[in-house]
Amino acid sequence: MSDPVALFFIFLKAAALGMGGYGSLPLLREDLVLTGLATDEQLIQALAVGRFSTGPNGTYILSLGYFVGGIGGAIAALIASCLPPLVMVPLVAVARGRLLSPGFAGFNRGVLLAISGLLLAFGLAILVPTGRSGLAWWHIVLALGAMAVTVQGRVHPAILIGVGAAAGLLLGR
Repeated sequence: MSDPVALFFIFLKAAALGMGGYGSLPLLREDLVLTGLATDEQLIQALAVGRFSTGPNGTYILSLGYFVGGIGGAIAALIASCLPPLVMVPLVAVARGRLLSPGFAGFNRGVLLAISGLLLAFGLAILVPTGRSGLAWWHIVLALGAMAVTVQGRVHPAILIGVGAAAGLLLGR
């Protein structure tokens, strides 16, 4: 079990720099998994709990906080993940005109592209479980196919999830 105050600052950094949703995953993996406070399995389990729970994508943070630090860790994760948006709302109201500038739009796109790259690296890191020799051919085909179909926006995400689950059941032995 970890110190709730230290966990609070880890989750606060991730929430402040992650731009919402899954953007904080790479930061949390670096600060929790790579330091030995959590495992990749715990992170994946927290993601699964967050996906099955109602609400925003960031609810996995509460589960991860609980896995790492019990009730104190979950409370620290909750407060830390809520604090940045609560601070940003009044700041955005004051600086609204500046936030609509082309410079800020470029900054925002750059940050989102960097986060996308980090999420891709994170995805590859958890795709290769320890003890396995590497990615199977169908992992790559499934990921590229889902990406291509998602970019076009013609297939409902639930269908992609179903196809991925079926492929995993059939090919993932």
